[in-house]
Amino acid sequence: MKTNHFSLMRKFLGATLLVVVMTIGLSGCVEEIDTSNRYTFTGNTIASFLEEHKDVYGDFIYILERGGKWNLMKAYGTYTCFAPTNDAVARYLKEQDSIYWDSKARHDADGKTKIIWTGITSPNLEDMTDSMCTIVAQTHLLPASYLTTEMEGDVVPTMNLNDRYLTMTYGVDSLLKSILYINGAEVIAADEEVENGVIHTLSDVMNPSSETVPTVIENMKFLSIFSEALDVTGWTDKLQPYKDYSYTDGDKKTVNIYNDRFNVPYPPTRYFGFTAFVEPDSIYQAAGIYSIDDLYKQCKIWYPKATDPDFKSTNNALNKFVSYHLLDRKLLYSRIVCYKIVCGGYFNSESVYLKRADRYDYFETMQGTLLKVIRPLSDPTTGYYEGKANTAYANCILLNYAKDATNVADPFNSTCGKNNISVNIVVADPSDIQQDKKRYPNFMQEALNGSIHLINHLLVYDEDVMSGYVLNEIIRIDFSSIAPEYTNNNIRWSDGKGIEFSDRGDYEFYIPGTYSNRIKYNHEEARLYYLSPHNSWTNYMGDECMCIGPIDIKYRLPHVPPGTYEMRFGYQGIPQRGVAQFYFDDEITGIPVDLRLTAQTNPRVGWVADAQTDDNGVINDKQMKNRGFLKGSTQYYAYGHLARHEPTVIRVVLTTKYLDDGDHWFRAKNVNDADNGDDQFMHDYIEFVPVGWLRNENIPLEEKRK
Repeated sequence: MKTNHFSLMRKFLGATLLVVVMTIGLSGCVEEIDTSNRYTFTGNTIASFLEEHKDVYGDFIYILERGGKWNLMKAYGTYTCFAPTNDAVARYLKEQDSIYWDSKARHDADGKTKIIWTGITSPNLEDMTDSMCTIVAQTHLLPASYLTTEMEGDVVPTMNLNDRYLTMTYGVDSLLKSILYINGAEVIAADEEVENGVIHTLSDVMNPSSETVPTVIENMKFLSIFSEALDVTGWTDKLQPYKDYSYTDGDKKTVNIYNDRFNVPYPPTRYFGFTAFVEPDSIYQAAGIYSIDDLYKQCKIWYPKATDPDFKSTNNALNKFVSYHLLDRKLLYSRIVCYKIVCGGYFNSESVYLKRADRYDYFETMQGTLLKVIRPLSDPTTGYYEGKANTAYANCILLNYAKDATNVADPFNSTCGKNNISVNIVVADPSDIQQDKKRYPNFMQEALNGSIHLINHLLVYDEDVMSGYVLNEIIRIDFSSIAPEYTNNNIRWSDGKGIEFSDRGDYEFYIPGTYSNRIKYNHEEARLYYLSPHNSWTNYMGDECMCIGPIDIKYRLPHVPPGTYEMRFGYQGIPQRGVAQFYFDDEITGIPVDLRLTAQTNPRVGWVADAQTDDNGVINDKQMKNRGFLKGSTQYYAYGHLARHEPTVIRVVLTTKYLDDGDHWFRAKNVNDADNGDDQFMHDYIEFVPVGWLRNENIPLEEKRK
């Protein structure tokens, strides 16, 4: 439940703050800001509003001044300011100071305990360093204006001035009024509109932690077993990178679209990012695991072929276990799958997908094997999760979901395989974790360079379970999901804020050939673009990748379990496209495909609308498949109807091939001799389909049409 009105009273608020908060609450929301005086600032700016209420915000003003951001709050622009109260600042300084000195005392006593560096070594405001003031100030400022009614989902759409997303969670107070939390800090007064932005008042200082993923995990004592496992396997050191400082193309650099008259920007940054799915200690203890030795003993059962005794070896059983919990991209809870994602006014994922269509993605882990993530909206299975009766699978994000292996009697405790490997593992909603402060004190989901998600069962990769259950299906992977840089740098699902895009109207990035090691140009003049999602397009997940120029590009594909697969390519066929010769591991896969012709006008494809057949398209499906084509999916919309019913949405069969556990590359080259540089290679997604699944006659027709 969301509303513009939040609880204006807290048990321990001082009288002065109460008066100001009531004033803010009663001032009302301006429906339309008067833009006639934006440059003269005859009304309040963020700075002048805070100054008028210095008895509430004086300490934060001091931090803004020392952090070099005070003049910014006076200037023309559009900002969101999350302003903590004086009480909040005082409490923050005391808490952070205590954390530092307590850890130092323990370190001095035993010589082993790590000192927790918080950046605060005194409870006095004046003792803060300029650099710490800058970090705190930038944590609370966004370069875009948001009312609470515009902050949808689990994340404020624009990163703060520290280039970090702020998470949003919700609750209710004792009077059942809605409460909004930003990074765990309660918004106690909202939507004060001023000339250069919006001000929201916070009950706490948002933690501006500059700590990396391993340190944030270490600081949460209820994650001690996994934290130690990270350390002994060497993954603590590998999860330290934050930013590629050698990348300089993002400084407002643009490139001209081939043979056209407008430019598009390079990605503004090249950040690294990580995601860790972590079991709390209680999960290990429930399995009889109380130490690293206990865990290693169990890992040798799970990974019997990993026999190297060196914990830092990739062929060590404990290392295998830890690395399967880690991804090379930062996934906020709201970005794990494409569900309720809103980008500006031009994309809403719920307008693209069927309401009950599953939302899923597949990511290669640091182990080099695949992890499936899903919100199974089509599955009405209910059970007990964390004490919640009749919790539906559709309300959860699950790892390695295997519908056919679900324990109907106890669905949230499903296992399969000879080692009883857990499937359908729940990724805990951070809103639930933050409310349970007794079991999860000081929980932090976000680190400087990644996200930490708690899970409710032990996460293990078992090849038989994955190939026989979890991944025995159409494995559809969006091309934007292949390169982690798209996620780590706010390219995928960009809201367009703070980026100078072309005047064509698309939120479009040029992707240099050196930007990701998952993508290679085979021609130096090739151009690859990423187009942020749009409701008016025909694309899976709403977005698309596009090549123009001398098209010859390769993608290193995610690793699937060894086996024989039918490989498919999804695209939209329109006259602007080219003629593609496809390759797999540099081997030609059949004759070139003319991507310019729609399936309806191309007799080689043989597309016939289901409504024009006597059997709902069953025979036509077989005829098309004999020619190497399939209709679009039944899971998302294209031009207002199912993609299956849109003749421009096509899947072409590339090849049937045995894939071993090494790297495999997909390549496309334009072979249209008449191309003058204008041909487009639009690529939407790629599919891996196990041939055993295809030949299974017991699989319903609708499953195969997904």
